[in-house]
Amino acid sequence: MKYIKNGIFASLFMICTTALANEAIFESAKDHLDLDSRYIQIEYNTNIVEDFCPKQSVGCYTSADRGRIIVRDDLSKTHHDVVIFGLYTDYIQHSNTGLIDSSLTCDLKVNYLKAESQNNLANLYSGQCDAIYRNKVLVMN
Repeated sequence: MKYIKNGIFASLFMICTTALANEAIFESAKDHLDLDSRYIQIEYNTNIVEDFCPKQSVGCYTSADRGRIIVRDDLSKTHHDVVIFGLYTDYIQHSNTGLIDSSLTCDLKVNYLKAESQNNLANLYSGQCDAIYRNKVLVMN
């Protein structure tokens, strides 16, 4: 019984910690865009991502139900925060303008990573932004 109580407590603690971290990421996205929007929770559900989001994606934003962000529950810790940041920037852009500028989202993710002192990951995302949105060749060493 003691182990069950400890397990439940640990699970609740992790859920609360993730929710608080996601709220901080949301606030950062609002600051980077200088726009405001209501906070929405992240849904962690791999099955819904596989059924609903584009193939090969780890998550997506949809405007259905006043805005919904769905992310795989096995998203790597390395990319978690920047993926959440990117999806929140898509949501905030769409809720304010009705449009999403994917190039802007990509650049904002790079800026977010630099602000978090994750320079190696920022360089990786910057290279992807250049390759996808600016027709530059991505060279990996």
